[in-house]
Amino acid sequence: MTREIEAKGIRKIIAERMLVSWHTSPRVSYSVSADTTNLKQYREELNLKYMADGIKVTYNHILMKICSVVLKEFPYANSSFDGRIITVHDDVNIGLAVSVENGLMVPNVKKVQDKSVAEVVLETDRIIQGAKTMKLKYDDMAGGTFTITNLGMFGVESFSPIINQPELAILGVNAIIDKPVVLNGEIVIRPMMTLNLVADHRVVDGVYAAKILAGIKRLIENPEMMAWK
Repeated sequence: MTREIEAKGIRKIIAERMLVSWHTSPRVSYSVSADTTNLKQYREELNLKYMADGIKVTYNHILMKICSVVLKEFPYANSSFDGRIITVHDDVNIGLAVSVENGLMVPNVKKVQDKSVAEVVLETDRIIQGAKTMKLKYDDMAGGTFTITNLGMFGVESFSPIINQPELAILGVNAIIDKPVVLNGEIVIRPMMTLNLVADHRVVDGVYAAKILAGIKRLIENPEMMAWK
């Protein structure tokens, strides 16, 4: 027995946009594993700092700030391309993929590079709530320059997300899993996270994408380098 369900509303829009993206961007996927030992401690410190204000910092919030730092260093990944003109954006407006009934929405937080972690948390919570209640404003959906999508909470270890047009790159975040690694010549167990960067090869080539992932990995493993607590 089968059923036929008409694709309409959000599902129809998603289908149309994903098809356009698939045919528009010659995409290449890059991956790297990062040790989250220090990141976990860093998150705990931030949550202690903001506990009195009722602010809960997640890995997504910290990754948004990390990406804002790295994208200012590698601006072509924070750009858009119409096939002729590359538009490099001054502000890092990071979209966060939010699962909603019958689909997915990608509202974005504006000017992440200028916001504190607490401000990122509050604004992210606002747009997620807006997405789930279907009360987002047009500005919440427009103007994104880079997207993060996280499937780690479902135990996913690796995936290749589709670029959110007209952006040129998207970061897939996976589960943190304890794995054996070699450290100082010894095998130890570390909480490892795989990051998947999918980039439009028309503008973001392999070396450039590799440098972006290396920058993200460096800040994840050395959060003390970040001065925006």
